[in-house]
Formats: sequence, structure tokens, C-alpha cells
Amino acid sequence: MGWFDKAWALLHDPPYKALWPLGYKPLGGKTHEEEAKRLMAALLGGTKLGGGAPDERTSRIVAAADRLASSFDRWALSTEGEAKYWVKPAELVNPFNPAYAARVEPPPPEQFGGRIESFVKNVNRVVREAGDEKEAYFALYAVYELAWIEAGLPALPADTRVPTHTIFDHLYATASVMNWVGDGGEPRGDACLLEIDIPGIQKVISSARKAGDYRAGSMLVSLAIWGTAWRYMDKHGPDVLLSPSPRFNPFLYLQLRRLYGWGESALRLYRKVAGMALGADVAALLDKTPLVPGTAYLALPSCSDAERAVEHFEDALDEIRAMVLGEREAKLPLAGSTTGDVLKIAKAALEVAPRRYLPVRVRYASISEAWGAAEEAAREVSRKAGFEVDPARFIFWALMKVLKEKPAVPHPVAWFDKGGAPRFVKRYGGPWIYSSLDPDQPAVLKLSGVVTPQGVDYDEEAKAALAQIGVQNLAELAKVFRPKEALGPVDVLKRALYYGVSRDRVESVEAVALRWHYRRGYFKNCPDLQRRVEEVLQGADAEAVFTSPEAADKTLAQAPQLCGGDPAIPAPTLMYAIIRADGDNIGKLISGCLPPAQRPPVEDRLVEGDKGQWEEDQRRLEKLEKAVQVLGEKAKCRGAGGGAEARYAVPSPAYYAALSASMMITALKDAYIVAKHDGEVVFAGGDDLLAFAPLAAAFHIVKESREAYWGEGGFHKIGPYSLPALAAYGKSYSVRAAHSITDFMAIEVEEATRLLEKAKEAVRGKDALAISTSTGHAGFAKARHAALVEQIAEAYRTGNLSKNLPYDLERWAGDGLRCGGGETCREAASIILTYVASRNSKNGIPSRLEELLDAVADGADAALKNAAELLKAAREWA
Repeated sequence: MGWFDKAWALLHDPPYKALWPLGYKPLGGKTHEEEAKRLMAALLGGTKLGGGAPDERTSRIVAAADRLASSFDRWALSTEGEAKYWVKPAELVNPFNPAYAARVEPPPPEQFGGRIESFVKNVNRVVREAGDEKEAYFALYAVYELAWIEAGLPALPADTRVPTHTIFDHLYATASVMNWVGDGGEPRGDACLLEIDIPGIQKVISSARKAGDYRAGSMLVSLAIWGTAWRYMDKHGPDVLLSPSPRFNPFLYLQLRRLYGWGESALRLYRKVAGMALGADVAALLDKTPLVPGTAYLALPSCSDAERAVEHFEDALDEIRAMVLGEREAKLPLAGSTTGDVLKIAKAALEVAPRRYLPVRVRYASISEAWGAAEEAAREVSRKAGFEVDPARFIFWALMKVLKEKPAVPHPVAWFDKGGAPRFVKRYGGPWIYSSLDPDQPAVLKLSGVVTPQGVDYDEEAKAALAQIGVQNLAELAKVFRPKEALGPVDVLKRALYYGVSRDRVESVEAVALRWHYRRGYFKNCPDLQRRVEEVLQGADAEAVFTSPEAADKTLAQAPQLCGGDPAIPAPTLMYAIIRADGDNIGKLISGCLPPAQRPPVEDRLVEGDKGQWEEDQRRLEKLEKAVQVLGEKAKCRGAGGGAEARYAVPSPAYYAALSASMMITALKDAYIVAKHDGEVVFAGGDDLLAFAPLAAAFHIVKESREAYWGEGGFHKIGPYSLPALAAYGKSYSVRAAHSITDFMAIEVEEATRLLEKAKEAVRGKDALAISTSTGHAGFAKARHAALVEQIAEAYRTGNLSKNLPYDLERWAGDGLRCGGGETCREAASIILTYVASRNSKNGIPSRLEELLDAVADGADAALKNAAELLKAAREWA
């Protein structure tokens, strides 16, 4: 399949097709098909793809891909060639929760033409820079939607009759499905859906001693998955990557900048649009943040390509290692080689290592394998709907079903060959030992240490080993490789990768804990303390700087008096917050299981044509929506989100395109929110998040992240452009306070994750918030109550609430209310909580305090006990 064919797939409908009934025809085409060809000529004029029109073969392939890509709610409608009516473009409906809709508000016709002209000019300028057809297609794919947004044009539905997906969802999905369509327009039997997954990803990421180790692990995973997927994208086009979405993905634009001269123009446009979405300059954020998860799905023309997935994965790992060691020019999106002593350590540690130093799992399914499932689904749905549905419509659904039923083939890491010989180099004497961060890795470095009056230092054995490697500056090296560590090859690679990409020290949680106050000038009036804080921020060991954890805590507790700090903000501390979040029922959402919701009314949208055909199409759509619930029952949709009923939407390429793009926008927002509040993102995937944050900013991050997940009225807004948010089931959070020196970070992260899952089970309807401390207190609330918990913490800090409140509450609750349950019990619990809080308050209790009792569903006694535990945990933020 040629690059021109794929270009026509992206361009076969003009992005303003929905406005056709209103007379928006800026290029004067008599039909929207003719308008699309004129738009293509304008966009590609003077480029390596220009000068032609789609022939019969290309048109046939694209028409077939269009049908396969379409959202399932279009299946019941008359084909556009047969439809005898037009529907006014009134709104765009969120496909995940149709209770949300965004008004379609196009600019006035007199302005529209100018904006289209600007849009065409910006696309053409970038595509003209491309040196051949392949580059031109990559450039078109990268800037097409972005240029539309930058021109101030709105998101428009792909089909105004069922306005559940944007035209760009449909166009990009059509380009992806081109990989599955033969020259005759038929689905290709050998076409393939491939899944690449790094198993045990949490172990890869959480083998850590410092905050930077976590982020380094996330960088490594992101680059490994992206590097593997890129080898397919480079061959077939970026459209092969279904998830994570290339749309709005910084990795795509950073990758293109590495490879092509025009990539800088594409990246500049991307940064502008991302800045519009986030309301800030995002260049520094995008260049260092890993947003690619540990699993990818690709639409490949043949399963023979899928068979090379492990080879491509190993090639990607080779490239990462070579980049870190400066052995080849960087071609990866996050690039940078190490220097100095860190480079010497990395070269010594990685001199011998297996090519596959991370595990990988691979599985794939062909259309031939999935066709039987598609036919069976079509028969069932057709019988219930009362009309025939083409089995080809179910191809994407069937591929996903068959793929998930297959076992994923694991390819583990082998640190020893079959004869037992080590496949690593050992840079210390005696028998080999395990990594102190990851017991599944053998240690290649043993950096033993001793305690000195100045802190922990390398012992003589470690110094001798480092001297043999050629290390010269031990003090600086200790900021990256700490004494008393035994590190495996992947541990060293992660540290060196982080150091190379960030061009900086490996971040510590001590620095995360202190940075918020430092950037607000808290220490400017106490130079000695400011100097020590700066040392920690620059990578020094906080325990050594302050002489002991106890001394550090005591000094920071005195900071308000020493520094004359702003009394309106909490005192600085070495406590920090672990923030873990996860989208509720995200697996259900991906598989098409949606919460019950009424579609907005569609009356009075008819513009012109056969009203009888319109009404018949609506009846067919209603029948189809009911008929596909049989597939929902097999997918175990019932009860998703805690409800008794659920609604099923057959996942289609267009649905998946909308979902993946929404996740990427959400991930960008999460990363920006954490960075804005001086936190450190470990990973942000849209549906999930792990971050370290200053204690003072933790609840702000939760509030803003939750708002970003739901969007504005169920949509992500970029100027007048709207993308559906994942506004279906909610997002649950776990916030845990831990000490940056005395608490073992990996254990605290693990506990925060465990409490996240427990909160989802305990809180009715999920959308939960777990608040906990490393001292053992944990309570649950609804995520919307993050602001309330923050108010409680502030009331503790200012002395308005006594910190004895939770213990007083436990005494009043006694051995239980013994009131038999029901509303009466709930009212009794509310009276007790507000009364006890009033007794412990100077100037009134926080408003809506009694809502803390609404979180758990196990009765009033459990609600009071949970409230007491939550009130204990909140004291850590005071």
C-alpha cells in the first residue's frame, strides 16, 4: 500500500463535512467528495504527495477502511450515498458518557474561509519540507489535526446523525484500518493486531532508592515500548500504533525532530497546541516526561511482521544502551548520553549484559483467526436487531476478543547462559550478590560504605574499585550512585539514562519535599538553612547535610521562627506525598462497557430531506443498540461501576481512537499539574498516575487531576476544539505521607497502591480517595472530598481544630451505635461527628464535615471508625 493511499484515507472527508448542510463550502465543491479532493490538492500542492487524485483502486480501499473504522452506531444508518436527508450539526456527544455533549459552534461563514486558508497554509508549509512520499505522509499525519486546532476551528462530528466521534477520530482510525484492507477492499486474512507488553512493569519501575530511580524506570519502559513500536511505524506509518495514541503524543514529535529537518516545525506546532490545552509553556515538560505506558497495540498488515516483535524490542534496548553510553547518535524521543564519572561507571557496569535486559510478552491475532468470532457476533446481533449487519463491522471487536483469549508468550531476562556462566561483569571481589534494589538482578557494582562524621561515605574497598574504573570525583558521583548500594546492570542503566536525559542529578524525595517552599522564597531570611536546603536540592544526602533525620526534622520545625516564613503556609518538612491514581473500571471502558446514560434528544435537528428515512434510521439504531447488549452480557458488562445495569458500545477503531487520544490529553494534563506544583511524575498514562509531591501541594494535585480527568462538561477544551474526556466512571486516588529519610520509599509506594485498591472496594461507587500516613493511619473518602480533607488539615494547622478530635470521636462512638442501621443510624453518626468536632473547634467546624460519613457503605459504625482514621491521617498535613 502506497503513502498516497494512506494520505487519502486521512483526507477522504473534509474536516468540515458536518457543516455542509449549513453552506460551509470554502473550496466550492459540489459534493463533499469533490470538496475533499480540492482540499487534498490544496494541502498537498507542491509536496512529494501532490499532483494526483485518488484512482479507483485507492478510492475502493479507503471506502472499505472507512466502513471498518466507523463507530458502531453508524452501522444501522443509511449509507451516506443512499441517505436522503441532512442533519444539522448541533453538538458533539461524549461516546463514553452521552449525558455529556458539547455545542458545535462554527465561526461565521465570513471568518471560516480565512481560517481554512490559514489551516491549509500551515499544513502545506510543513509537508513541503518533506524529502519523499514517506516523509510527506508522516508530516501530514503529524500536523493535520494540530493545524486545524491552531487555526481556531472547532471539533466537528464525523456523522451529524450520530455525533459521538469527531471527524479526526474517524479519519485517523480510517488510516489505521488501511493496514487491514486488501486492494479489492476486503479485509486481509493475514492482517494482524499485535500486543507488546513489559510484564512486571511495577517491579521495573519500583526497583528504586530515589525518586529519580522511579522516573528513570518509567523512562526506560517508555523508550523500550516506543522504540519497538517505532520500528513498525517507520516501516508502515505512524497510523499502525493504536495505543498509546500518536495523536497529541510528545514522543511522536520528539522522534520526528530527531529524524527529519521538518520535524522541528511539527514539534513547534505541537508545543503551541499543547500549550493551548494546558495553558502554559510546555517545552521543558515534554522533553523529559515519559508518557508511553508499558503496553502497546498495533494494527499491522501481516502477522509475519508481528513475529519480529521480540527482535525489534531487543533492537530498541540496544539503542537505549548505546545512546546512554554515547556509542551512537540519539534517535530516540528522550535522548541524552552520560558524561564524566557517571559514564565511566555505566560503561564498566554494562560492558557485558544480555541484549534483552528487560522482559517482554508478545501476542497477536490475525483476521483469519478472528473472522469466525466476527461472523458469530454478526449473526447474534442481526437476529436480535431484525436486519443484517456485515460481519466485517465486527473485525476490530473480534480481533481484541481473540487476542485476549490467547496466552501472551513471555520472553524473560536470562542473566546466566545455559551452562550457568554469568552474562554480566562483576566489579567487586568475592561471590556475586543480588542487587539491593531488585533481587531478580545480579549486582555488578558493590558500593559498600561507612558512616563518618560527615555522613555516609564509600569504604576503602569501594574506593579502590571505583579508582580502577577511573572515577575521579567521588563527592559528585555519590549524588548519583550512593554508598551502601549494590546495583545490577538495569539499576545502573536507569540512573545513567535519567542523568543523561535530565542533564542533572538523580532527583531525591528529600528534594521533592523541600522544593515547594524553596521556590516560594521561604528560606530567604535564614541563609544557613537556605544553604543546606540548596545542597539537598543539588543532590547532596539530606541526612549528611543535617547530620541526622532527627536534626533535620527539628531544624525544619523551627523554620517559621528562624526564617520568618509566611504563616499562611505550612512549615517546611522532610515529609512528602506519594500520589497514586487509577481510572475506575478502565478495563470496562476499553471493552465498551459504559454506564447507563440517556443520549441527548435529537428532535429539531433535521435540516432537509426525507423525514421518514430519518425516523426509520433512528428506529434501526435503537434496535441495534439493544441488540448489541448480548455482546455486553458476554463481556460481563452488567454491574460496571457498581450499578445493576450497564450499556454496551461495540468497540470500533473510531471508538478506540477517541479513547486513546483522550488518555493522552489526560496524561499531559496530569504531568503538567504535578510539575506545576513542584512534584515529580513517575508515570502518567491518562488512566493512571504515580507522582511524588510536596506535602503542601498534594491535595491541590488531586483536585486538579480529578477535574482534568472529567474535563469541562465531559470534554477537553483546546480553544473551540473539544475532545471527549473519560467522563464515565471516575478516577480513584491514594495520597500517602511518608518521611523522605526514615521511611523506605519502595515500601511506602507499595502501600499507597494497596490502599488505592482497598479504597475502590470500600467506597461506594468508587471514585475514591485514600488518605494515609507511614505511621499507620488510613481513611477513605470520595475523591471529590479532597478539598474538604485539605480544609481539615488547615484547621488543624491553624489550631482551629484540636488534633485530639479523632480520639475524642472514638471515645464518643464507644462500642458502636447499636441503632439497627438505616437512615436513623446515619443521622445519629452525623450528630455525633458534628458535636464532637464542635467541642474540638475554636471557630466552627469545616463545612460539609458530615459528608465524610458517606464514603463507606458498611453502616454507621464503620463510617464513624473510618472518619476517625481519616481525621488521624489528615493531621500529618497540619
